[in-house]
Amino acid sequence: MAEADSEPFAPSASGRSTSPARRRGRPVGGGNTSDQARTVLMDAAERSILRRGFQASTMELVAREAGYSRAAIYRHFPSRRLLLEALVERKTRRHQTEISARLTENASLADLLTEGLVIVATELIHDPLLRTLSEQTDEGTVAHLVAGAARIPEQVEQLIAATDGGESEKIFRPGVEAGDVGQFLITAALTMLLGVIPGIEDPETARRYVRTFVLPAILADPPAPQQVFRPR
Repeated sequence: MAEADSEPFAPSASGRSTSPARRRGRPVGGGNTSDQARTVLMDAAERSILRRGFQASTMELVAREAGYSRAAIYRHFPSRRLLLEALVERKTRRHQTEISARLTENASLADLLTEGLVIVATELIHDPLLRTLSEQTDEGTVAHLVAGAARIPEQVEQLIAATDGGESEKIFRPGVEAGDVGQFLITAALTMLLGVIPGIEDPETARRYVRTFVLPAILADPPAPQQVFRPR
């Protein structure tokens, strides 16, 4: 069982923050577990970043908006960099969930990968939070922002493991390792996010591109190729 979090933000009579105050009959931190506290803090950070921008959203301001002390937010996120990575990871995980929800239960891995990369190219790149973060941090682009999120490769590998039914040797080309597939797909996604592929923000173009060029590189039985780029 997760330990209840502590140190809600307690203002003094003068309006300044003081040491956390414990109220009778109410657990410290409102009774939130550590995971719940992280969620509350991340929600507050996302609201603040969209409203004020990343640079103006200091750790102290985010903590205050969430109802926690400065010490509490640093206990969960020792630096703004770690908070940023957590926000990016959560956002990409939510997009992964949306991908699964749009597909039927018996959707093939090829369909899942195709639609996942289509969403990356046509929707993830326009996500308000990711665009704001990329424009106001050293990353500069959504692609570099996503690439810097520490657990994104792990998420992709988990997605593959969950959908191949433990039969990766039958699904992937002979000799292709699942771990390499994960890294390759991340590279493909980042390339699509960079916007260097003509017309890639169009869902149908993105879909044809993935099925013609990306999937044949990894699948034993890929879809038939199609003309990807329409004549201008």
